[in-house]
Amino acid sequence: MPFELTQSDSLCVAKMKRALSNFETEEGRLSGLNYTPQLQDEVIITTSPKAGTTWLQQICHQLRSSGPEGDMSFDEISTAVPWLELAFDQGQGLAAPQLNQSSTNLRVWKSHAWEPDCPKGAKYIVVVRDPCDVALSFYKFFENWFFEKDEISVDAFVQEFWLMRGIPESKMQNASYFHHFLSWYRRKDDDDVLFLFFEDLKVDLKKEVAKIAAFISNETWSCTDEASIEKATRMASFEFMSLNSVKFNESLSKKARNVACGLREDAGMNDSKIKSGEAGGGKKRLGDDLKTMIGEKWVEVMQEETGHATYESLKAAF
Repeated sequence: MPFELTQSDSLCVAKMKRALSNFETEEGRLSGLNYTPQLQDEVIITTSPKAGTTWLQQICHQLRSSGPEGDMSFDEISTAVPWLELAFDQGQGLAAPQLNQSSTNLRVWKSHAWEPDCPKGAKYIVVVRDPCDVALSFYKFFENWFFEKDEISVDAFVQEFWLMRGIPESKMQNASYFHHFLSWYRRKDDDDVLFLFFEDLKVDLKKEVAKIAAFISNETWSCTDEASIEKATRMASFEFMSLNSVKFNESLSKKARNVACGLREDAGMNDSKIKSGEAGGGKKRLGDDLKTMIGEKWVEVMQEETGHATYESLKAAF
């Protein structure tokens, strides 16, 4: 993807952006975004990065996996629920059968595409999260992977990278958090879209798992029984995923793309995406100036169309 350098970038942020420019190949990214679902009711989990993607991958995979123990045979969750934009570059064929697909005929994908660029003809699970939490989580996710600890401050990361994104100029660019959110918010009431909040998953995971189960079930297969919902809830708990954190550490993409990005081959390999499991941490840890900037960006992009000046106001209206 283009690394979107600006003249005001600090040296370390510019270095990070250059590395990111090689994370996906054009052939690989476009093959994923141009994918045509092969089966009826394929599911695409689409989020802005760090808004709950991995959590939903685990929930959906366990719901489609038969038996009381589910399935943890995968090396890393994206081998079971592939990342559309990166599957080709990771050696995963888009037409290949997915793990446990044979028992349910359900294919599930991960994507960070905003609505205009996302493959058409699927069902879509959209997860949104407080922007301050997303910004902080994204910073921690890249720390010790795309940059060394303390090499880039959280202020520089958010101001020069996260807040600098906007409307994609091509399919090779990701939308900003705000434009991704807004593009799917417009479709929140459509029958083929399930719109979820990260914070609701934290408050009552079983209730949200039941919603997901009802949404992904179809005429030939269902996972709405109590046993399936209980199993998926247990296996998507913070405690369970923390104990199995090696399965959720992005190792598949790191092994495939670190060297191409100019990073150490083992960069980020010791870090898991399963962190504190906390909601609201961004507002506690980000500085006041940064929180103000994020709030101003929300107003700029989101308020006119949604009628809400804050994320909290929008969420409360659901």
